[in-house]
Amino acid sequence: MIWILLILFVFTEAFLRLFATPSEMWDHIVRYVLSDVIINTILLVSISSFLASFIGFLAAYIVTVYDFRGRKIFSLLLYLPLAIPPYIASYIYSHMLGYTGIIQTFFRNQWKITVDPNWFTYSAMQMGIFVFTITLFPYVYITAKGYMQKYLGNYLETARTLQRGHLNILLTIALPLATPAIFAGFTLIALEVLSDFGVVMYLGIPAFSTAIYRSWISLGDFDSALRLSSILMIFVVVLLLYQHMMRKPNSISMHTRIRPLKRIRLTGFQETFIITLFVIVLMVSLLIPVSQLLLWANVSFVNIRWNQFGEMLFNTLTLSTGVSIVIVLIALMIANYTRLSKSWLAVLSSKITLLGYSIPGSVVAMLVIFFFITLKQVIPINTHTTLTMLIFGLILRYLGLGYQNIESGMRKIGLKFNEASRLLGKNYGQSLISVDLPLLMPSLFAAFALVFIDVIKELPLTLNLRPFNYHTLATQVYQYASDERVVESAIPSLIIIAISALLLWQVIRWVIKEDN
Repeated sequence: MIWILLILFVFTEAFLRLFATPSEMWDHIVRYVLSDVIINTILLVSISSFLASFIGFLAAYIVTVYDFRGRKIFSLLLYLPLAIPPYIASYIYSHMLGYTGIIQTFFRNQWKITVDPNWFTYSAMQMGIFVFTITLFPYVYITAKGYMQKYLGNYLETARTLQRGHLNILLTIALPLATPAIFAGFTLIALEVLSDFGVVMYLGIPAFSTAIYRSWISLGDFDSALRLSSILMIFVVVLLLYQHMMRKPNSISMHTRIRPLKRIRLTGFQETFIITLFVIVLMVSLLIPVSQLLLWANVSFVNIRWNQFGEMLFNTLTLSTGVSIVIVLIALMIANYTRLSKSWLAVLSSKITLLGYSIPGSVVAMLVIFFFITLKQVIPINTHTTLTMLIFGLILRYLGLGYQNIESGMRKIGLKFNEASRLLGKNYGQSLISVDLPLLMPSLFAAFALVFIDVIKELPLTLNLRPFNYHTLATQVYQYASDERVVESAIPSLIIIAISALLLWQVIRWVIKEDN
């Protein structure tokens, strides 16, 4: 309960601060900046989320309904683009398409052809939409695939009996059926785009993240940055409310008896077309970025200062591990409390716990600093950025992610084993440790792994709250890119991707094992 009260205190204090008298800089922001920021943010979020949802749903539908060569390996590889942070993908593609990038250089050096640079000209908005689409579509792929695997089998055989065509089944059965799952993934993508800092900052897109950062860091106007954050939170609240509305019962009736899904075998041109489509998606989202990083790593290997690199790697691993363990422990206690108690306080605790994960990292960083400034009035503490503030901010940001996975695991196992243990004379704590924890191991590992992946990729929160001269792999990658030394960012980028991919792969194996 102490952590819940801390979360409430942070957001309440920040909300009350909004009623203070605005600065002169705020009038300038409202007059000249705010409209562009709102329009760009809406365009970036809506188009990126729609395109990523389209690709994710279509990929999920194909691997669920059809059988073709390589289907199993494709269905697994489509998860892995989530291991590539969008800001790393933006560095890679921006450099690749530039005049000195690998594409134009190849034409000039190998074929002696000078390519018109206008062919590779793109706007910052176009690149941002492209990057978010190719890296975030697995969110919808995951949610839609699981939903259709569970429920679509009840309707597919009936549709075939009625001689429905492939497109008709897709549009009239699969799409309406999977709409809640699609929108759940859509919401996650939109929240990721809203909270992004690295992509919009590197590409120079006037979005909320860049406006907040420049108001706070460049201009030193904390109040204006806080007001911009409050407007950004309106977008978040609207998005979450709409998601809640979309959870209403589906218009298609659900059968209580789930029929196994029999896939349609593809051959000939149809099979070749689908395989080609998946190869293109995986090349653009996974193979090309990783291949480019490997080429850059080979070039920059001799320039790496391994002492500093070892320190960055140590900082990253210890920070991510420590925060993930603390979050799992706190989330386990809160989830167990909400499971055993059905009071309004337990329901409120669960909702507050999920609040932080929906808030962008740059906003959380501001709230944490504001909290420690307020706390200094009661307790004499150092209000400069410290490791304590960074850890506090990361826990506040990702506690909801850990709680969501653990709470889902507790719903699956129910209370029957816990109640049987207590009937045999054990108390709540003993039953939790000896009975529930072994059954919860997949969910605990999933919570740890997913939090670890997000922390290792986290940029704005770490960048703003880290102590002086404290670097992680993510902040170093950002620093290299900001200094136009993208090639040297390859090795730390590859390590982030490799660790994220390994943990993500293990989580996928757990999920597949549980579903089977």
